[in-house]
Amino acid sequence: MRRLSRREMVRVMSAFGLSAMAGPFMSDRLWAKPIFNRYPFPLGVASGDPVPDGAVLWTRLAPEPLEGGGMPTALVEVDWEIAADERFQRIAQKGTVVARPELGSSQSASSA
Repeated sequence: MRRLSRREMVRVMSAFGLSAMAGPFMSDRLWAKPIFNRYPFPLGVASGDPVPDGAVLWTRLAPEPLEGGGMPTALVEVDWEIAADERFQRIAQKGTVVARPELGSSQSASSA
């Protein structure tokens, strides 16, 4: 095992220090957990590309669709569920996807 030079050690320690400081800052800025005052799915949910064992679901978070959408410029996790009955008593599949601000806070999920 070779020894690190002083210059290499400073470089490694600087990288660790910067990543330790940036971690909490980045996670707070990039992920949002908005509290909605309005229904977040006024544009509905679409499905398509059906195959025998799945389909694609699509929606857009836009509680204020005519005022720019009303979403923060941050990533938002969206939980989804597919049920075997209309009352959602028997959940067949579920998961989580990310709504991205650069895509207009839209997201899609593939069920299989």
